[in-house]
Amino acid sequence: MKEVKDFDLLKELNTNPNRAMEYLIEQYTGLVYSIINSKISSVGTAEDVKECVSDVFMEFYRQAKQIDPAKGSVKGYLAVIAKHKGIDLYRRLAGTAIRNVNMDETYERFIDNKLNPEQEVIRKEQRNFLLQAIETLGEPDREIFIRKYYLGQKTKEIAEALYLRDNTVDKKISRGLKKLRILLGGVVHEGAEDNLLTK
Repeated sequence: MKEVKDFDLLKELNTNPNRAMEYLIEQYTGLVYSIINSKISSVGTAEDVKECVSDVFMEFYRQAKQIDPAKGSVKGYLAVIAKHKGIDLYRRLAGTAIRNVNMDETYERFIDNKLNPEQEVIRKEQRNFLLQAIETLGEPDREIFIRKYYLGQKTKEIAEALYLRDNTVDKKISRGLKKLRILLGGVVHEGAEDNLLTK
């Protein structure tokens, strides 16, 4: 399909919306998909990305009458909508993942797994201590903790999601780990954070 100027495309959205949207989707799906995927790949599925891409084009259609080609390109408007939709979806998916965290599994990532059979009873008690200790971190520390060590998110992702600076996130993680080590009496060993995502 030949290139259509932004002004003509926006005009055609009023006279022949199906054709205009068909062109829009054909030309810009790759761009929109890339933006959405970059925002939610750590917490979403391929289906989540596809659904969000569809939402972006629907939102563009709803806003089409307010779009002024003199103030920005169609491509630019789509990119902005995709970015906002991607961020919103990321927050929803990450929030759901955090609420659904299996704390028993999280516990397994923190304990010293070199325990003999006789220590299994103690392990159960330690699990309860860990759950209580994590809750004492408060917010946003608890969420930072889960995002990094359970969801495997990078510092930059966490900082963007919670509107914090990267170094603030790192400091809170460091303080949180020290607090857990103290509260758990050595169950979380110095340097154990390197192995938190393996079982």
